[in-house]
Amino acid sequence: MQIIIDMIRKSTLFPVLVFLVFAILLTGCKKDDPETLYMSGSLTFDLPEYCFRGETFLVEASGITSPKGDSVSFTFEGDHFTPDSIAAATAEIKVPDSLGTYTLTLTARAEGYANSVTSRKTTVIHNVFSVMAEGFKPSSDSITDPRDGHVYYYKRFGNLDWFIQNLNWNQVGLTYDNVPALGNMLGGLYTWNQAMSGENAPVNPPVPASGLGAGPQGVCPPGWRMPTAEDWADLASSVTGTSMGFLDPWNGLGEKLAVDAKVNGSKLWKYHPDNEKTNTVGWNAFPAGYAVLSGESFSGKGQTSFWWSAAADGNQGYYRLIHYAVDRFSCATADKSAVYASVRCVRLAHDNPITE
Repeated sequence: MQIIIDMIRKSTLFPVLVFLVFAILLTGCKKDDPETLYMSGSLTFDLPEYCFRGETFLVEASGITSPKGDSVSFTFEGDHFTPDSIAAATAEIKVPDSLGTYTLTLTARAEGYANSVTSRKTTVIHNVFSVMAEGFKPSSDSITDPRDGHVYYYKRFGNLDWFIQNLNWNQVGLTYDNVPALGNMLGGLYTWNQAMSGENAPVNPPVPASGLGAGPQGVCPPGWRMPTAEDWADLASSVTGTSMGFLDPWNGLGEKLAVDAKVNGSKLWKYHPDNEKTNTVGWNAFPAGYAVLSGESFSGKGQTSFWWSAAADGNQGYYRLIHYAVDRFSCATADKSAVYASVRCVRLAHDNPITE
């Protein structure tokens, strides 16, 4: 045995072995580091995806379930917000006056716990529709809604004047994600019953309407009406120069009527090579999305848009739709009281001559 020990001492590995022995001994004597604790729950706060310049919002931290009470402190921080930093669980903040996308960050801190951090972005947009939407083609004709002062551009197609932007009357219906600025951009969303009656909860269920320019006023301004199946068919026939039926698939019209618009330099429509969104006739279709379940669920923004017709079949209302990946302007039905879609208003051209 002594011979083996002498051989190890003479070996060049002896210093390494000695070092390893001491390292093991030191590790065994070292006290354990305190375990890092993590907060329970998911830190969150609400901030609208879009807003107007200088708007003020109340933001409130929530979601942390442990630790509780005053042991947790919160800080909101964001460049260009006012204030740009505030230590509070609830705070009133003002968004920047300049157009752009800005990030607000919330940090939760508690002694002995790792910080929890989350962020939200908001995009500040112009509140004038024609200025906000790059690529939108205004016409030389417009009307002012006497109910709220909103200005709408319209254009003549065949036998009718058509709104070339979505209605945004906020006394009925809702806006996408319940964000007012999105209503200004994309228009309001209404159930078939709301669109036809002009009321949030009509006492008597509205009835379908037919005939050129013969729809009800519904949610439209005075002098304007909800488009009937005949009105929609007249639009398609005018654009194509060929007689078109309401239930026809309208191949190619989705591409001609959709506008590849931008807001603050960002495209609204999702790109797909099968729908280039040329907007050759200036109808300016935006991807407004839709809502279901009494506005509890929103979907389709940037990808699709539905527009109601005054036609119906039982408890189903007819609508036309454009999808970002298809060049058609399709026709389908949805529940009259459960689905929220966009509205374009019309009026008979021969009742409103345009003076050149």
